[in-house]
Amino acid sequence: MMVNGSEESLSQGDMTLERFLEHKGLHPGSVVVERNGEVVERSRFGAVTLSETDKLEILRFVGGGC
Repeated sequence: MMVNGSEESLSQGDMTLERFLEHKGLHPGSVVVERNGEVVERSRFGAVTLSETDKLEILRFVGGGC
């Protein structure tokens, strides 16, 4: 599976997008995920099962100010 342009292996079968994000230490509420060219609605993170052929782009929100 490709994640942000880097090859990664799924550590276990039938992993949901939500579990993958948690495994990576990412809070599902603070990211936007594009899977195979389409944005995944946050409410579907727990229902989307990943495969080795998926291509993910994960963007994190970063706060800041002056």
